[in-house]
Amino acid sequence: MDLWKRWAEQHKCKNPRYIQENYSKIRDVEKELESLTLEMKLTAGPKKAALEHLRKKIEISTEKIRLAKVKEEQAKKAWEVAAQVVKDEEDAKQKLCDDLNHLVQESAASQYARLEELKKRLESLNPSRDSVSASGVYTAQHATLNSVPQQPTAQNPADVSGHQNIPTEPASMQQRPIPAEAGKKRRPSNLGRGRGGVMILPKGRGSSGSGWTGAGFDVDSGT
Repeated sequence: MDLWKRWAEQHKCKNPRYIQENYSKIRDVEKELESLTLEMKLTAGPKKAALEHLRKKIEISTEKIRLAKVKEEQAKKAWEVAAQVVKDEEDAKQKLCDDLNHLVQESAASQYARLEELKKRLESLNPSRDSVSASGVYTAQHATLNSVPQQPTAQNPADVSGHQNIPTEPASMQQRPIPAEAGKKRRPSNLGRGRGGVMILPKGRGSSGSGWTGAGFDVDSGT
């Protein structure tokens, strides 16, 4: 307390001089404050309207943001529901596919077992299956041989007129050389036989001394 009184006494004489020196500065500050107050009063209305407008725009933007967030939440929930539905449908589809495969396998297994059972029953009812198979193969081969076309054989004049069958000679006998007399005796059998088994009628044949060769050619006449 004593120190404060001493400091006040020391500066007591200095305050009036300090106030007098700075009075002009104080007056300038007061004038500037008055001008600012007047300017504020003149611009308070428009500024207030501008501030109010900005505040409303901020509120509208905030409301839009809130609605957008709500829609985002709804869309997210709808997407989750749709994803769950898709997952459930895929699981159901996979289950149906598994059931179908299981049923197909069971059906195939049952059909195979039934086939084996029928096969065993057939084997038990038909013990001579090998003989039947062999006869079936023989029948098939025989039918194949019969289906091959055979070359036509020439018929003798006796076969044509009298329908008589002449036994065929063996190949060894056919390849032996035939004597001249035997050839003369066998000559009538070759009459009328041409190439490919075609019947050729003798033309202009007179006596046995003519040039008929027996093969459809007349040596004397040049045919």
